[in-house]
Amino acid sequence: MKKILCAFILITFVNISSRTIFAQNHYMEIDSLLIHYVDFNLMTMVDISCDNFESALVYKTVVLRDSSCIAELTDIFLGKKCKTEQPIDVRCKIYMFTPQGIKVMCLGKYILCYNGNSYKINTLFIDKVKELILKGEKVLNDMIITHTPILLIKQDVFYNYVRQRCLPIMKKEKIDSLKIIVDFCIDRKGHTVDVSIKGWKNQFVSNSLQDEITRLFQEHLKWSASENRSHKVRKVLPLVLVSD
Repeated sequence: MKKILCAFILITFVNISSRTIFAQNHYMEIDSLLIHYVDFNLMTMVDISCDNFESALVYKTVVLRDSSCIAELTDIFLGKKCKTEQPIDVRCKIYMFTPQGIKVMCLGKYILCYNGNSYKINTLFIDKVKELILKGEKVLNDMIITHTPILLIKQDVFYNYVRQRCLPIMKKEKIDSLKIIVDFCIDRKGHTVDVSIKGWKNQFVSNSLQDEITRLFQEHLKWSASENRSHKVRKVLPLVLVSD
């Protein structure tokens, strides 16, 4: 009787573990994993982002439904990782199907992106993912899930509007031209948030210009909404302002 009870507890524990504690501050149950992947040592002319992985590379596909395999992914994900700002060069994209929707994880050789954050990973992490891929089932009918933010206004129209609003400030501050980099995020509702402005090659950008450009990006740069993408998607746009 004790042996039967122990076996029951063990099976129950594996099933619970596989329907995972996966995000940092909340529970997420995973029903299955769809994995798109290429050789992690593949060389490309440019870095491949999460958004253009499927369109840029010829990838293979497997699906994982086994609860123990899903638990393995959870275990390696919950290991200690350091956040980083390094760009990712994607070689594997994992779609996690949950009752709450589809979550996406992107892997490069050294970087993992999930839920709007990037983390450094090591070869042991990659090796474990490769082992899971070997356990996967091949699928005949593949699917591509994309929730890339779409700009709802013409970019040129927005840039012209920014220029019109900034020119009076530039003239007042006696600035003829200005090259800046605008670093920002897009949330699930399509709002532009976390705007950061830096001058190109450390060019000085006054507080008044930074405040105005930040306001314009937050109030007028609108994107398509999607509850299924990462809670924040990072974008970097160059902007050149030249006075008449």
